[in-house]
Amino acid sequence: MSTKISKEDLKSPDQVTQTLRKGFIWTTTHSKIVIVAVIAFIVIGLGTSIAGYLSEKKEVTQQEKYFLLEKAYNEKKAGFEEAARAELMAAQSKDKKNVPAFDPAKKASGDLQKDYGTVIAGFESFIAEAPKTKAAQMAALNVSEIYSNYGKQEEALVTLQKVEAGLDKDDMLTALVLMQMGNVLSAKNDCKGAIEKWQALTGHKSLAFAHDEAKLRMGLCFESMNDLTKAEELYTEIAKKEDQNTTDFAAAREAQKYLRLLKAKKNL
Repeated sequence: MSTKISKEDLKSPDQVTQTLRKGFIWTTTHSKIVIVAVIAFIVIGLGTSIAGYLSEKKEVTQQEKYFLLEKAYNEKKAGFEEAARAELMAAQSKDKKNVPAFDPAKKASGDLQKDYGTVIAGFESFIAEAPKTKAAQMAALNVSEIYSNYGKQEEALVTLQKVEAGLDKDDMLTALVLMQMGNVLSAKNDCKGAIEKWQALTGHKSLAFAHDEAKLRMGLCFESMNDLTKAEELYTEIAKKEDQNTTDFAAAREAQKYLRLLKAKKNL
């Protein structure tokens, strides 16, 4: 029921009273509806609070599980990296007697299943359990990194897609997932798809810290697609950005370099 008062209504005090009374009568005669509505708001509020609490509790539980999986992954990864360094030192050293012994068995085999099969299985099972949690997003980033390092871009993309529906536009992990999805797509020579993901990232104002990097990669993709005009626009935008608070200076330096190269290419 509307209680809006017009200029005409103001000319008659009786009309004003009548209008206000109508509003009051509507409220009292529909008091049950009003009470039910108020109760509904309270219930919804409590439900939202409870849902938020349960969601937070679930997130904490999932992150505890995640850190155990991450620990196993990091240990295995560190072992392979240490073995690679030891092999390099053994190959480069002239004094073979003082070089630490290198154990070839500790080196990564280059076979994904042999090297990280159990790690991936653990992460994939974890993601399937609660794909919309932040913990699952972190797991997906790790799995996509492993797949990408072994040249399996399609598997990397599929893993990231499993957590895409749970991304929060204001969360830092969203920037990381979208950035990685773009990286994987560009590695698959799908620059159009990659640009879409990076554009989605730049569409979130709260993720401004990652905009310059995303635009830089978009510029590189446009350049590879021979759209030199669009590439130049993006490089110029990053290189001459005036907002110091959100400027990625590393990306700005790269943009300046690519801009010079692009102009040199166009002159040729």
